[in-house]
Amino acid sequence: MPFIGLISKESDGNFIKNEVYKNSVKNRFEFININKKNIENLKNIRFETILIDEEQKDFFDNSKYLENIIKKSKFLVINSDIVKNKFKNNKLITYGLNQSATITISSIKSENILICVQKKFEDIHEKMVEEQEKRVEIGKSNLKKVCNSLAVFTILTIYGENLKKI
Repeated sequence: MPFIGLISKESDGNFIKNEVYKNSVKNRFEFININKKNIENLKNIRFETILIDEEQKDFFDNSKYLENIIKKSKFLVINSDIVKNKFKNNKLITYGLNQSATITISSIKSENILICVQKKFEDIHEKMVEEQEKRVEIGKSNLKKVCNSLAVFTILTIYGENLKKI
């Protein structure tokens, strides 16, 4: 069971968790929100993946616990539109709407989005995820959450799952 740490707004984190749960077939994920209030209680948990979807400069700069948690994780997934990358991690995967992100969106239509893997990376099984484009159905109510959809796609891809519909 993969442990995934989430640093995000509560509403965004809930959307990401719910969509990963809905689309996951092979894995049973466990998501844990990481924030200033609970970081001390989580210092000994080893997260396989940390997803950072919110810039919290004072939290990142002043928390040794967070720094250690990030160092121990296998994957670090960052929203590069919001968070400036200052983390050192072996397997860093960025997502966002900017050109330098590992995973971005190349097209948005009313019924689907086209997600683009711009740079190859290794998944949890050390298999290469090659550059590709993947069409994903998206509900009209979720069109405003395209960046969160990228986070869902990234988590599922790392663990060998497919995102079909959001």
